[in-house]
Amino acid sequence: MNILRTKWSKIIALTMVLGLISAGTWFLFKTEEPISDFNDQRDTQEILNIFKRDRYWLLASEDYSPEFMLKHHAPNQELKYMGRLNIKVMHEKERFVGFTAYYMKTPEFGFLLFLAVNPEFRGKKYAEKLLKYALEQMKTMGAEYVQLCTRTDNMPAQGLYRRVGFHEISKDDGFVYFQYDY
Repeated sequence: MNILRTKWSKIIALTMVLGLISAGTWFLFKTEEPISDFNDQRDTQEILNIFKRDRYWLLASEDYSPEFMLKHHAPNQELKYMGRLNIKVMHEKERFVGFTAYYMKTPEFGFLLFLAVNPEFRGKKYAEKLLKYALEQMKTMGAEYVQLCTRTDNMPAQGLYRRVGFHEISKDDGFVYFQYDY
């Protein structure tokens, strides 16, 4: 009986030690999820800076208001889309990396409106992480396919979209349209 207690005591002690080691390792090496919800106070100016610098690449119209989009979480001024735009941001060590904005046009049709990364973070797969995150989120929202639009001369973006699985569906007036099917 004493031998059995000693054996169980050793097993319990070993299990506790392994648990503490696992918890300590997790605490030391955990990485915070760098993609989070847009925070108006923290992120507005950073996103507006991206629009100021990359307006040509991000917008098809001079009339588009990034301020309206951020304030109303809407891709445009149509009432049916107010509050439906998902804006996600990425930070690395408290530095703003970039953002993505997407919404559901219909219950099965998702649309990626924006994907932008600050120049100092380009070439490090951040845009791909943001893109895959947005695709996964739209899938959980019921999307059967996702579309996006970019300029015909934006070859780096087109390369990314193709690598992730988008295919070209049309071109017109300096823009190319892509679709991702689940």
